[in-house]
Amino acid sequence: MSPRNEARIREFVGELATFAVGAESMLSEAEQFPGGRKALLERFAGMMITIRGTAVHLGFENVSRIATIGEEIAVKGADLDSNSKLRKCIGSLWDVVTTVKYLIEHHDQETGEEQEILEHRLESTLGSLGGARARVGQDEIEALLRGRS
Repeated sequence: MSPRNEARIREFVGELATFAVGAESMLSEAEQFPGGRKALLERFAGMMITIRGTAVHLGFENVSRIATIGEEIAVKGADLDSNSKLRKCIGSLWDVVTTVKYLIEHHDQETGEEQEILEHRLESTLGSLGGARARVGQDEIEALLRGRS
């Protein structure tokens, strides 16, 4: 890996460390103060979008997948009324934060069966919250733009 990429990875890991501290306080606050939960989880989803974009740019597909699932769970969690589902949602988001941090810090190592199990568990949680939002692919966007011309 080039020195430039290594520097970007170190910068990304540093940003993630800052993010992890902020995410920890956000998740703790969301657990304790349901009134502000929606805004906190929406902000958390925004952080996941940022991490996903950087991960895609650096070629960390595994980080991108976990961040995408985390974003979706946070978006769904913002509208939950059930305390048990909220606890499950926030517990899953803790898993997302720790996993993303671990994957970035150990980017040069192979990920194994544990990550697949975690992804499956996070996807199951997302499914129990109603599933992911509909996504529009690049081909669909291009077709829509051609139709407007």
